[in-house]
Amino acid sequence: MNSAELDWLSSVAVPMLAVRADTVLALNPEAVALFGETAKALPLTLAALFPETVDALSAYLRAAEDGRVPEVLHLRTRLAGEPRDLQIAARRLGQANAAEEAMWALTLIETSPPSRAVGETDPTSGRWVQLLPTILDQLPVALLIEDDNDVGVFANRGFTDIFEYTLEEIAALDDWWLRLYPDPVIREAAKVKWAAKLSMAPRGDGTISTSEFQIRTGGGRDKVLQSHSFRIGDYRVHSYVDVSQRHQLALDLRQLADTDALTGVLNRRSFFQQGRLLDRSGEPLAALLLDVDHFKQVNDRYGHAFGDEVLIEISARVRAALRPHDVLARIGGEEFAVLLPGVDRERAISVAERLRQVVESTPITRGPNRQMATVSIGGACAPTAETSIEDLLLHADRALYVAKHAGRNCVRFEADPAGTP
Repeated sequence: MNSAELDWLSSVAVPMLAVRADTVLALNPEAVALFGETAKALPLTLAALFPETVDALSAYLRAAEDGRVPEVLHLRTRLAGEPRDLQIAARRLGQANAAEEAMWALTLIETSPPSRAVGETDPTSGRWVQLLPTILDQLPVALLIEDDNDVGVFANRGFTDIFEYTLEEIAALDDWWLRLYPDPVIREAAKVKWAAKLSMAPRGDGTISTSEFQIRTGGGRDKVLQSHSFRIGDYRVHSYVDVSQRHQLALDLRQLADTDALTGVLNRRSFFQQGRLLDRSGEPLAALLLDVDHFKQVNDRYGHAFGDEVLIEISARVRAALRPHDVLARIGGEEFAVLLPGVDRERAISVAERLRQVVESTPITRGPNRQMATVSIGGACAPTAETSIEDLLLHADRALYVAKHAGRNCVRFEADPAGTP
């Protein structure tokens, strides 16, 4: 085969060489562009084009002569002074006779940009690949890989640590939902939410969703997890981080912001906030103001520590005597406020009297100190939602003033804001 018979190489759109033994007989324009100035003078030796990797290439061609050629040769070499990764495929050109060696067409495809020095080990064949499962186990996050049938095919140790299940126990989707979401109502809601995210996620590789959700672990603990889910080919990859501690801290901070640090009941700000959120729906609303009688004398006689004990005990007794949805708060030093949703004037007076009796029923003791405590209570009732919480408390405060001047340890109500006597 002469050089004219190799003119077809120029019609090939990828770099290609015609080679016999260790001699390069022809290159197409793409190959010349790949090798640079070195490739412009023919004939050439393979060593001229592949000075550092010619031995590997020659061995590849000898294997081809013996019929043992692999499908492709992956070669790290230097072209035009730059390190390159090449994929080389050999194809025999015609039938060699006994007098000459076979001719080969070598197709060259660059598989990656320059990144490593010539002679450096290909990372895809390095030992780190065998260490990958161990590497994934050391990550401080949980990893789960699912196939296209929603079956878990891989989970690292972090997954078992967070979920307290092995992959085998919850690999199937039905087991996942049943075990992590034991409450059927919560389970169905979680299923609907996940299905919606899948349906809205773009097709192909990329993020499906980033979210936070609560699960029940294999150890019976409730945890809040932050997840990131994405597609890679036919698989879904999920990473999970346990953010339960952060959520608990947020709850603790919210509780500190909403409650009175001494008594544990609502503080003034939260009292008004919750009062405005009450769904009154046309129902009446009663407000009570309770003031501890002669509290300054208690502090002066027994000290502030005992005074604190009195406030704690009174708030506990009042809370126990109220309904779960009634609102109780400490809104001043020794002053408490109560909202009674759906309670009319007559019933509110009855509740106030019961609270007064509960407070004075038993002496409060702390060490050697023992003190009877009483409260004066002022109340008001709004038959409709037209009256604001602030106005209702203003009327209750006027009634409390009357109760204090009537001798204390008593209940007084003012005419309701709508004018009912």
